[in-house]
Amino acid sequence: MSSLNDQLNSFRSKVRNAPTVAKPVISDAAAARKRAASSLVAKANPSLNDDKSDLSDTSPAKKQKRSIVNYAQAANSGIGNHQSTQLVHAVEYIKRHDQPVKWKDIERYLSFPIEPLLKLMRNIDRIKIDDENQTASYVSEYNIYSADDLLSFLRAQKTFQGIQVKKLKDGWNGCLDAIDKLEKSEDIVVLRMKKENGPKYIWANTGGTIGGIDPAFTELWKKVKVPTASELPGLLEKAGLKPASVDPATVKKTNTPEKDRKQKKPRRGKITNTHLRGVLKDYSSI
Repeated sequence: MSSLNDQLNSFRSKVRNAPTVAKPVISDAAAARKRAASSLVAKANPSLNDDKSDLSDTSPAKKQKRSIVNYAQAANSGIGNHQSTQLVHAVEYIKRHDQPVKWKDIERYLSFPIEPLLKLMRNIDRIKIDDENQTASYVSEYNIYSADDLLSFLRAQKTFQGIQVKKLKDGWNGCLDAIDKLEKSEDIVVLRMKKENGPKYIWANTGGTIGGIDPAFTELWKKVKVPTASELPGLLEKAGLKPASVDPATVKKTNTPEKDRKQKKPRRGKITNTHLRGVLKDYSSI
């Protein structure tokens, strides 16, 4: 134990007696020269001083201001700079017009050159590019853009399948107004949805007034004689029907003879061990 204490004391004495490195002492004259040099550099380059002050300021407001200045972008107009994004906005802009749109108008709307987009729009079936007039138009499935064209198209149909309004509305902004107009004039028959009350299918009205009944049907209805209450049960029984006034428990059921069921033949057991017939003894005769 004493040897351990002796070692600890000797180590402490070595640490106390170890040489120390003297710190450099800067004289007042050297410090003055250093400050003068830094002031000259600051006067020659004022931007360095501003950058230094910006870096030294670590307040949240200063950080937010610096980040906004460094990463500031153009005002968000909803239109990106990528060609695919520009193509989507261009097609939507063309769809909103029921007539051909000039290329200049598309460029003005997108703030983007139209030349790289024309190559992409030529691959879209619904977009029609007119190089002579420098226009682009959206072609709907039925190519209908007026109420008269719609009525002519419906009357030319050979079947009464009807037209889905969802397909008709694609590329024709005035579709719903035209349908309401033709419905009021009773030129078309409209099937509407229950909740939104929007048109779903439409047909051409090839008959008379909607909601009316042809006089021929009313005459046929008048000629039909309705039996009296006393005659009705007998007529129903003749037709093989049960009157509602008759208790079903009192109706006699005719016993239909059941068909003779086929008797199942007894199933014979399968004989096994046929190779031992001469070896085993037969006990069936005993």
